[in-house]
Amino acid sequence: MVRVTAMQPRRTNLLLLLLVLTPLALLAWLGTYLIRDAARSTDSAMQAVLAERLAAADHQLVDDLRHLAEQLGQLAASAAPDASAAALGTHPWVVEAWASHAGGETRVALDKGTHTPSPGDDAASRSISLRQALAGYGPVDAADENQPFLDIQSTEPDRSRQTVWMTFVKNSGYDIKGTRKHAAAPPSGLSGWHVTDGDFIYWLLDADKSLVCARLDSRQMREALYQRLPPPGLPEYPGRMELRTITGIALHTSGRQLWGSGGAPAAERKCSPPLSQWVLAYSPAEKEFPQPYLFPILLGVSSGCLLVMALAWTFSRENERELRLAQQRVSFVNQISHELKTPLTNIQLYTEMAANRVEEAGDAIARRQLRVVEAETSRLDRLIQNVMNYARQQRDRLSVIPREIVLDEVVGRAVGNWRLLLENKGLKISAGFGGPASMSADPDAIEQILGNLLSNVDKYASHGKWVSIRTETAEGCARVIVEDRGPGIPAGKRRQIFEPFERLRSDLNEGVSGTGIGLTISRELADLHGGTLEVCPQYKEGARFILTLPIKKP
Repeated sequence: MVRVTAMQPRRTNLLLLLLVLTPLALLAWLGTYLIRDAARSTDSAMQAVLAERLAAADHQLVDDLRHLAEQLGQLAASAAPDASAAALGTHPWVVEAWASHAGGETRVALDKGTHTPSPGDDAASRSISLRQALAGYGPVDAADENQPFLDIQSTEPDRSRQTVWMTFVKNSGYDIKGTRKHAAAPPSGLSGWHVTDGDFIYWLLDADKSLVCARLDSRQMREALYQRLPPPGLPEYPGRMELRTITGIALHTSGRQLWGSGGAPAAERKCSPPLSQWVLAYSPAEKEFPQPYLFPILLGVSSGCLLVMALAWTFSRENERELRLAQQRVSFVNQISHELKTPLTNIQLYTEMAANRVEEAGDAIARRQLRVVEAETSRLDRLIQNVMNYARQQRDRLSVIPREIVLDEVVGRAVGNWRLLLENKGLKISAGFGGPASMSADPDAIEQILGNLLSNVDKYASHGKWVSIRTETAEGCARVIVEDRGPGIPAGKRRQIFEPFERLRSDLNEGVSGTGIGLTISRELADLHGGTLEVCPQYKEGARFILTLPIKKP
């Protein structure tokens, strides 16, 4: 059994600590979850805004590139391929222009010398590559109907640059509002772009299969396209918009230069074809997007924590006050018990002396009356002893004084003290003795345990008209078994009856006196001997208590 005084404050403190830490931990978890959820919501909203902003910038770049293709197409609107190439050469961004006739002859109309072709990058090689790509051009796929440029799905590796050339056809059926007005142009009068990393070639295929091409200064073209950002009608970027290659090389930057912005941008988007070798990246300004509004969350969590701590402090104060009052009550009862012990001892002494005289005088009536006085004083003495032992237990001072005893003699003496009272209640007493010849134990403690058990038989099981007390030796232990034929103990109460002040059903307690601490003291005394006091769950005819004590030689 747990010692009430020694363990109760510690158990109460642990329970209080658990009651405080559990809600505090839950509040901390809830606060962390809400803060993270608010941060996720804010980040999702920011990503949605940035995705829309990058999509608008990408659309603007591709749309401007389409307008550039239309301008170049108008310049090349001449019947003769050579004249068309010469007209393309008048555009300020064009650094090289040539015409490739259907027969395979290639004539350069303009070469500003600013471009040094790598192997396979000259006009003739590019013309052959373009014709091969256009040879596989077919009907427009339904998924590409609303694209400004159509990918021919034909690529040519450029080993000198470790990249590929890609060919795109301008979709004449594309409408800037996203609706298809008419079908794409047939494979005559086609135009588009032939691009690789950092190189743009505009091409035009006429009805005679002649090919007119113009290589543009990519730096000038990038600057002109990028200067159009942000799209018309939109405010300047609060943060930093950057145009990069897919390999991470920065090409152009606009917006504010942010301190400590060398890390990864908040959002990226690969440009649409034919600018798919470029990437748009955006890093927002420090206060461009509102931070999660955490004040209500922090206020709620802090208020909850303060409330829990205030309740814990109040509970602790009340618990300490109740403990002080309980200790004062125990101390008071202990003092009263000490005061009663002295006169009770005198009453017992003089009762025994009077009984001896009456015995000599042969007065049977007086002898019977004195036996009643002796029984009642013994009951009162046992009650006072229980109270005093409980008070010692509360102060963690309850102890036993083992000495050499004969268990059967101690049990027989205890049964003799109760025999008259039990027989007067109509109880038949069955006693059997098979204990060890000698063992070490406190005889007063054993008598008190048996007195408490027999007192319960007297109070709760007297209508069963039978009680058995027997001793036995088994497996190096001595056992004292007390059983009756009363109402028994419910399975759910077998542990609770050993708790202080615990009673069974009210109908069993009706008219029954007692303090409710007898079994508590009895189990504690058994524990101090290194033994146990238990209720036998297999016994169904009433209640069976088994006191088990180790056989220790003195």
